[in-house]
Amino acid sequence: MVERGLLYKEWKQHFWIFLVVFAAVMLSEPLAILNDYFQYQGCLAEQKKFPDIECVLYKDYGVSGTIRMFWVGGVALALSQIGFERSRGTLDFTLGLPYQRGIIFNTKYFFGISILLTAQLLSYFLSYALIVLYKVDVVNFHEYFIGAVIFCFMVYSLVMAAGAMTGNPLAQLIVAFSTSILPYLLIGLPLANFRIIRSFFVGHPAFFYGESELLDYMTPITYLNGFGIQDGSLAFTLIPLAMGILFYIIGYFCFIRQQIERNGHFFLWGKMDRPIQILVILFGIWGFGTASSSSLSSYIFGMLIGSAVGFLISYFLIFKKIKQL
Repeated sequence: MVERGLLYKEWKQHFWIFLVVFAAVMLSEPLAILNDYFQYQGCLAEQKKFPDIECVLYKDYGVSGTIRMFWVGGVALALSQIGFERSRGTLDFTLGLPYQRGIIFNTKYFFGISILLTAQLLSYFLSYALIVLYKVDVVNFHEYFIGAVIFCFMVYSLVMAAGAMTGNPLAQLIVAFSTSILPYLLIGLPLANFRIIRSFFVGHPAFFYGESELLDYMTPITYLNGFGIQDGSLAFTLIPLAMGILFYIIGYFCFIRQQIERNGHFFLWGKMDRPIQILVILFGIWGFGTASSSSLSSYIFGMLIGSAVGFLISYFLIFKKIKQL
């Protein structure tokens, strides 16, 4: 499943990005707690001069906390391990080694996950030790830390899967972000346009703002706001966990069947170019139409503009090969 020689190669090849991500994830929250403590001490010093000042050492993780940015480390690792490695041509060399592609992907994936998870666990213990030492009054610390770890796992799996089906780092990022909002694009936009058209002819004003609870549960990016935690409950964090496992499976099968001769192209499978271009044009039509729905004429004009924008974006992104670094 994981090869020792590949682990060593992965470590040597991405040493600095691993080190930076590990340090940033591990130290970000403990340093934030220390900063809050020093501010509190400064407040106490000022309180001696101005007794009316109120000083409280309090932190609500449902409102703030650098743990909300753990996922950035997952994006950086996944881009380095596949996207930039593919652009530099080193992934071709790795695929030429006497290892099965599945073993190569699993080595990359589980090594990256181990880096992130170890850094997050150390961050948790250091943060909790500081909270106990300085007697910080915290709310939902444990719940949001667990949610942040699961969300980071989902994001890392998503970006790795995107890298397994795209030929350059830009495409990897775009596909990952598009997938994170895909339910809104495929369901929300058509529903919004249906309601707008209905309002023109039936006289019933209606608009879709995305309040659908089911649609929120299906959309990965919505878990960035609270990680699926509601009223201190971790019940909905199982959904991004399941999504992360699904993205890993998709990435694994895409990686073992990738066509390396299309490195630099948007997609590694040429048959995906035209259907995705059609989808991008449709999203442009629906999106611009929704944004200019004050009248029927402006709605039609917006759709025309959207179709042109969608065509140009899809043409220059999908059909233009990016040179390798």
